Amino acid sequence: MQNRLFESLKLFALLFLSIVYLEIIFKLRVLHLEFDADLFRIIIFSLAYSVMIMFFSMFFREKTSKIIIFTFLSIITFLYLNQEIYHSFIEGFYSVAVVGDLDTGLSFIGNYFQAFRFWHILYILPVLSLYLLNRFKILTFNIEYYTLKRPLILLIAGSMLFFIGLQTIDESTEDVGDMVTYSDMDLYTYMYNSQDALKKFGLLTYTQRDFFSLFRSDPLTESEYEILIHEYFETQPTHNVNNYSGIFKDKNLIFIMAESLDTFAINEELTPNLYKLKTENAYFENYYSPLYYRSTADTEFLVQTSMYPNNNVTLSMDYYVDNTFPATLPNLFEEKGYETFSFHNYIDYFYPRTNFHLTTLGYNQYFGPEDMGMEVDNSDNSIIFNHDWQSDYEMMVAAVPEFINEDKFFVNMLTVSGHFKYDADHPMAAINAQEVADYEIANDITLDEEIFYYLAAQIELDKAIGYLLDELEANDKLDDTVIVIFGDHYAYGVDNSTIWDYDDIKEDESDMDIHNVPLLIYSSSTVLDGVVDNYMSSIDFIPTISNLFNLPLQYNLVFGNDALASDDNIVRFADLSFVSSTFSYDSLPEVMTIQDGVNPEYIEYVSTMFISDYKYNLLVLEFDYFKEDEVTPTE
Repeated sequence: MQNRLFESLKLFALLFLSIVYLEIIFKLRVLHLEFDADLFRIIIFSLAYSVMIMFFSMFFREKTSKIIIFTFLSIITFLYLNQEIYHSFIEGFYSVAVVGDLDTGLSFIGNYFQAFRFWHILYILPVLSLYLLNRFKILTFNIEYYTLKRPLILLIAGSMLFFIGLQTIDESTEDVGDMVTYSDMDLYTYMYNSQDALKKFGLLTYTQRDFFSLFRSDPLTESEYEILIHEYFETQPTHNVNNYSGIFKDKNLIFIMAESLDTFAINEELTPNLYKLKTENAYFENYYSPLYYRSTADTEFLVQTSMYPNNNVTLSMDYYVDNTFPATLPNLFEEKGYETFSFHNYIDYFYPRTNFHLTTLGYNQYFGPEDMGMEVDNSDNSIIFNHDWQSDYEMMVAAVPEFINEDKFFVNMLTVSGHFKYDADHPMAAINAQEVADYEIANDITLDEEIFYYLAAQIELDKAIGYLLDELEANDKLDDTVIVIFGDHYAYGVDNSTIWDYDDIKEDESDMDIHNVPLLIYSSSTVLDGVVDNYMSSIDFIPTISNLFNLPLQYNLVFGNDALASDDNIVRFADLSFVSSTFSYDSLPEVMTIQDGVNPEYIEYVSTMFISDYKYNLLVLEFDYFKEDEVTPTE
């Protein structure tokens, strides 16, 4: 009896210390470690989880208990390690909802394994310690219950510890005028921000809450929610006419979302067309494309709907494909008599773009690579292992004849040549590698390998832009056409430290500024020209474009802003950080930077407003608020 008790205590101690150790390593590696009330709460929750695992394991004999505890420790080790690797790619944290997209994720399994680093062995130490202690008989699994009281004691102890942990969660809210504020308990209940939840409750509690959120029922009915949404939209500010209103009225628009186009891709010698557009036309130096949960697809969702994606579904583009989005760019341009086209040079394996662009967004025509006569290898080997990215130049050659003879056209293009992984096997980089090699020789430099092949891949985009400009001029359409080019996200296929070493535009070591990517606008206008310092992000395109082209948008029904309407537009990030011309807030270290004259209470108001916007955004998506039988408010 005493031996079993002693072995049980040793196992419990190992479990508890392992969980706390993993939480601390995760905080050190990914989040921000502080010895504060949040860490104390995480320790209490860790105690509770350790007790509950012991409660369950001690019902079984030695061999089965060993399997249970090894399995549990192995699973949570994988959980911590996997979240760090996922975060290293998109600076976010996955939800259990992404399990439904596992087959797509497997297509990047090679990149996943290449993301492993030597220090990741730190996560393996608890499992390794358990194995070695058992191997040398220092610890055994002879822990089966010997009295009926013990399971009851453990159950009560585990429940009480968890209850104590819950009592440490603050339920108070701040006073920020008429706005509803959100407490830490609201965060625990609704999990509206993954990063904050991980910081305050730990990864195991985050995972537990994330899982059970799949089964949470709504406290209100759909009709009650619709009333709340209606009231929310009615309180949103209206749009004011400004100096840029209607300057592109009746002009054509070619709207290009460029794969991984980053600030350091624009080079006078290697990408001369992009460089010329940047230096001779409008360049938004404070444009940000924040990463959300599914990188390119979620940026596309933000840009095309002016709504935030939902991290609690596998893919917003797919999950909400049957929703009604009246304020999409093709719908707005079509109301003005434009023909609308969308082009993309990769197949629908990863994202269901054909259906989304035609059915959901409302484009008149959508062209995938097969529709443009491009050779596509869609075999499993190509998709999963090689990623045979297509040529942006070839797409442009095939696309231009489809729209160039229209009287008024709106063209959407998504490029793919710049997609990672950046090495000698990249098909587009291989085509242009000699140009980069010549550039190295001419400038007596040696580029980092990732940078070398990244630049080679982006040359293909530059060739496409050059061809487009030539064709528009040859067809007398250049003066009547506006071209918008922007990066879908920063070049996260290149290591961040390498970007900071090479890029002389981004602020070094800034996890917010790294999302600063190019936004170039070509036009014959002298009103929108030169360097534009207004802050803007992906969600702001629809209201900004609508203002420039005099489109019939009800501005209070979208979640973005006209970035040119004022000098104090705010860029929002998925982790609830934000930045503007006069202040910024980094939610990870909880650091606020403000200029003189800015009231710190206003920052609290902004933070609360963003949480509120995001929650109403999800309600609009969940209940398909704009469906035809819904009466929507007017501006």
